[in-house]
Amino acid sequence: MSDRAGVAIAVAVIGAAATIGAALIAVGAFGDIHFGSGNADQPATVVVNGNGNGTGTGNGHGTDTGKTDSKGPTADQMASFIRSYYAQLPSGTDSAWNQLSSSYQSQSGGYAGYTKFWSTVTTVQVGSITNTDYRTSTATLTYTYATGKTQTEKRWLRVEYVNSKLQITASGT
Repeated sequence: MSDRAGVAIAVAVIGAAATIGAALIAVGAFGDIHFGSGNADQPATVVVNGNGNGTGTGNGHGTDTGKTDSKGPTADQMASFIRSYYAQLPSGTDSAWNQLSSSYQSQSGGYAGYTKFWSTVTTVQVGSITNTDYRTSTATLTYTYATGKTQTEKRWLRVEYVNSKLQITASGT
């Protein structure tokens, strides 16, 4: 092996060791690291699951408030929670309202705005639910309105443990 090849290998090994060391430091500083598996529809991702006291933006759907637990729900728990939440609506607005975090309740226009919207809906059906990251899922929802009109949308929902219970902390289309 030439000296030049030996130097190139040494540089590559040192670079790899530095990258691994930085990752281990990041784990110690930020919490768990979750690796997503990529497929044709979604690239592989690495999500750092912080300890809930930061202000990181995660996947861009809101901001951590520091009030959530560090370990998020599983994909199955999120899907089950989302189905249960929408199963209460439109008639069970009182109980469904309590499954929204206080900050998201404010963002939703308060209780009056929330009940006003749901009073226009006769049924809501939940189709597929896809896990987006460690605390966000996307649900296909079909609303039937009192006018007879139907509308289907894909809505992302952030589901987190807040004070040890699951709540929706943000959502959007």
